[in-house]
Amino acid sequence: MFCVSAAFTLKGPAPYLLPCLHAVCETCVTSAAGGVISCSTCQREVNLKDTSLHKDTVRQKEIFHLTVKHRPTELLCTNDDDGNQAVCWCPECEDFLCEYCQNMHNSVKATRRHVVETIVDTAPGSMQAEPVCKLHKRYPLEYFDKSCNILICYKCRLGDHAEHDVGDVDVAADAAKVRIEQHGKNVTAHHTSHQAYLKSINKAVNDTKKTSSAVKETIHHTFHSLRTQLDQREKELIIDLDNQTKQELANLGIEQVTSEGESERCKFTSDYIKTVLRYASNSDFLTLESSIQETTKTHLRSVPPEVYSSPAAAFNTRGLDKLQSDISNFGSVVGEGSASDEHTLTDRGTQTDDIHLSDPEKTRKHKLAEVATETTPLLQFDAGTKTYSLETGTGTTLTLQCPKLQLDAARANTDECHVTKDGELVNSPPATQHRHSGRLRKYRGTCASTPIPLPPSPSTVTPAPHTPRYWETHSRAGVVVGGLLLRLVLEVGVGEESQVDSECHVFRQHRSWCVSVWSCGIHRGSICTSVWQQGEEGKCYTNTMSDTRGTQATFHYGVVLDVGKGRLAFIDLNREVVLAKVDVEWSESLLPMFGVGQPDAYTVNMKVISGADITMTDTKKSLIYDALN
Repeated sequence: MFCVSAAFTLKGPAPYLLPCLHAVCETCVTSAAGGVISCSTCQREVNLKDTSLHKDTVRQKEIFHLTVKHRPTELLCTNDDDGNQAVCWCPECEDFLCEYCQNMHNSVKATRRHVVETIVDTAPGSMQAEPVCKLHKRYPLEYFDKSCNILICYKCRLGDHAEHDVGDVDVAADAAKVRIEQHGKNVTAHHTSHQAYLKSINKAVNDTKKTSSAVKETIHHTFHSLRTQLDQREKELIIDLDNQTKQELANLGIEQVTSEGESERCKFTSDYIKTVLRYASNSDFLTLESSIQETTKTHLRSVPPEVYSSPAAAFNTRGLDKLQSDISNFGSVVGEGSASDEHTLTDRGTQTDDIHLSDPEKTRKHKLAEVATETTPLLQFDAGTKTYSLETGTGTTLTLQCPKLQLDAARANTDECHVTKDGELVNSPPATQHRHSGRLRKYRGTCASTPIPLPPSPSTVTPAPHTPRYWETHSRAGVVVGGLLLRLVLEVGVGEESQVDSECHVFRQHRSWCVSVWSCGIHRGSICTSVWQQGEEGKCYTNTMSDTRGTQATFHYGVVLDVGKGRLAFIDLNREVVLAKVDVEWSESLLPMFGVGQPDAYTVNMKVISGADITMTDTKKSLIYDALN
């Protein structure tokens, strides 16, 4: 039978401790059919004929302490004739006393010297009196017989236990507590490893989906020039890829569920050990040690790998030169490392680097999205520039350039922030100050190392070129102090060159535009996203991040800039939405700006993603196209 008790209360059936450290109520123990009971939490069966269960005194103390803390009105005077609410507890009498009975208790000669504890001041573990010997009444159990593994009194020690290995109960309990603490550390570390493993599984799920999306793009690219002949084969390969992806995700799901189960069991054991260490008495430590040790060993028998290894799918394009004559058998979807198909990736001499894709995080090279020649030169941005083409839906294409941007470490306001060796902007001063003469003084952040020049004035012969540019930022932020108002977390924007150091934030500057993450002062408890145009706030997007202390979040924003057309747009890539489109007539060169808030409120790490480092997906292309139209 299963115990169906959802929770234990002070007045309900007493909890009994099972070998798995879960609890079962006294009613189920006494009425177990066939002498067998199953744990309702982990389904482990316990034969009560072979196993002697004891009351879970630690849980009883926890229940009492929580009742005192949260529902003190449920504690009534031990004298049933009163029915009054108890106000104190006498450890010597083991009675709850109402105010009237307390006065009587203090006036009676036999009890007037008893020290009572008020309910609100009762400490965890103080409810239960020190145990006494069952054989020699009123003799306290002050010794521990290591041979018999039981508590004994002074008379027991002189009698049946005289020749046994006997020690002081406090010393034995302290040693047991130390061992239980070590078990707790072991289980906690084991739980941490499971959490890390789950994190790697989640990453593998995301990578599998990203790889699937990237391989689909590669497949579409390969068949683009032969669409009439290859439509049917393309559908077959997409189905193969989807089936393979579905199978891999199913395997990941099974692995995830298994690991989550073990992780939850580890967490429960860890939490219970913490409860034992907080509420248990000396006798509890000695009683519980063997059960906790056995449960810990059970957990530690299965150690999860550090990282889940998932094969990455890839699209094999062997035989491109023979497609016209051998179209019916061209192409295959294989998992990387598989050798089951004759068209494996080992024969890479017949492939191009533009087609093979082994890792979703590596640079994606798709000739469909590349243009061999740039129609409009990008002054001072040519090095590392990546060019893509966007389908307009009218049969024409729009060229998009992703210039290589770098944070200007020398201009960073080092009183507020610094740029790390890895190129991240961090909202803390550097360990060593280097006072560069050109550094920003007011602005809390930095800018790109090279400005974006305006195009030459158009003429009747040569129209103004307007090849749009695009870059992104990936940021991590954490809340240090919650509940603050009108405080900036981070901002990403563009400003005219003369305005860069005119204010501490871009959103306060004239001739500057940005998307900012901040506590707006209206939506309390939430950090919001807003787009600012020359000091004026636009729409406020709530629930960007919780304003609770300790909250961590990542932000991913894209900036679309067409200086020739006079268009600027900001994209929230997490929400997959264009936040705002702005049409501007600029009067001078522009600088990409990157700002961070103060470290007493938030922690911020920001990295610029640009050039060939950008992962260009169909969804992203659609958002960029929407931002330009």
